[in-house]
Amino acid sequence: MTETLNTNERRPLKAALLQFDIRPGETAHNENVAARLIAKSAELGAELVVLPELWNVGYDLPHLAELAQDARGTSCRLLARLAREYGLYIFGGTFAEKRGGRYYNTAPVFNDRGELIYKYRKLHLFPKGLEEEKYFTPGDEWGLVDTPWGRFGLAVCYDLRFPAAIQNLALRGAETIVIPAQWPKVRIEHWCLLAQARAIDNQLFVLACNRTGRDASGKYPGCSIAVDPLGSVLAGGMTATEPGVLLAELDYSGLDKLRAAIPVYRDRRRILDEIDDGQL
Repeated sequence: MTETLNTNERRPLKAALLQFDIRPGETAHNENVAARLIAKSAELGAELVVLPELWNVGYDLPHLAELAQDARGTSCRLLARLAREYGLYIFGGTFAEKRGGRYYNTAPVFNDRGELIYKYRKLHLFPKGLEEEKYFTPGDEWGLVDTPWGRFGLAVCYDLRFPAAIQNLALRGAETIVIPAQWPKVRIEHWCLLAQARAIDNQLFVLACNRTGRDASGKYPGCSIAVDPLGSVLAGGMTATEPGVLLAELDYSGLDKLRAAIPVYRDRRRILDEIDDGQL
């Protein structure tokens, strides 16, 4: 694994998960809602906030040509301004990014000075119903970004179903995974179970942020969830169905001790890395 700071020397993190009803195609409305929730998070003492997937335009994919932005668009400029104004790290969910002649489902990260410090493009595009693969190009890089609370990994919605993807982030030093999503009610039990499983599997924290509301693609119940490395729910979960701000405190002081007690990274058989999917 990549070496990281001693967890005993790292201060706790107060994180906020922002869940709200996203109106497809109504960028200005969604930006206003996000701005109010970010301001509320700052008032509540949050140091880092997480937004849902495609929070600014929703899954209005047939109109990407009109709705997609780049990092200089109104949505990223808003997040940069609010990060600077409130002194927050903002994991900006995802936005529909236009780059060249292609579109990506892109997760931006802003530091507390309002600087865009990383962009992760969703690796695994959901094929059913939403037909993401018809509109988006998949990313081809791992989502890893360093913060004052250590190294964070990024995954988006469907990525959560791929254990190897999350493990690769952990093997590269991630101690917290941020997962913005639009995960439907019909499979919401999977959402919570998978978030807990990925935390336990990899001995890390998970901050998973889901939307609320309903649109043509289905109903979304929220249930954003923060999980510690033992799989315990710190905030949110199945009963957290109302729009608003969910707060969780992440205490990293015991992480090194936990990983020493159950040394899964030391004991992992490297031969498994050499087995390709066709042999399993």
